[in-house]
Amino acid sequence: MTWIALLIVYLAAVAVEGEAPIPIPMVTRAEWNARPASGPMDSMDTPLPRAVIAHTAGGGCTDDVGCSQQMRNLQNLQMSRQKFSDIGYHYLIGGNGKVYEGRSPNQRGAFAGPNNEGSLGIAFIGNFEEQAPSQEALEAAKKLLEQAVQQAQLVENYKLVGHRQVSATRSPGEALYTLLQQWPNWSEQI
Repeated sequence: MTWIALLIVYLAAVAVEGEAPIPIPMVTRAEWNARPASGPMDSMDTPLPRAVIAHTAGGGCTDDVGCSQQMRNLQNLQMSRQKFSDIGYHYLIGGNGKVYEGRSPNQRGAFAGPNNEGSLGIAFIGNFEEQAPSQEALEAAKKLLEQAVQQAQLVENYKLVGHRQVSATRSPGEALYTLLQQWPNWSEQI
């Protein structure tokens, strides 16, 4: 009887070890109703050596409808007023804990001037100067970074930096910037 119990424990351990990681809730460009790019964008070779965390500094969102609207608003602002060919970031994180596709990681971003080259741009939707993003959003960002390494979008020993380290900005906001300094791969150097 004991060997049956041991066999059950062993099989359960093997089953758990072999499970695939839980996928990140990803909202595609089609799902948030993105506009097509208005022009060509420079390409980048992946994997990239750096991940840059920003915030959009505008309104936040906590549900699917609100986050999709914030994505469209940001894309319209960046394409119409800032004259970008598309939304500037590669990924954005909503307060609902979902990741929103921006431009492809193979395309140079539009968020950090000359430091766009070699950078994966990830922005939290909202203003995080005084208050940190939701726990769901923070966990989604951490999983996104792990997935980016697994999918060869980032090198394994990538540098994680805040937007203010590569541009003249307060982004990603003081509350979020303080948290980022405790994350794996954090770097004072760009």
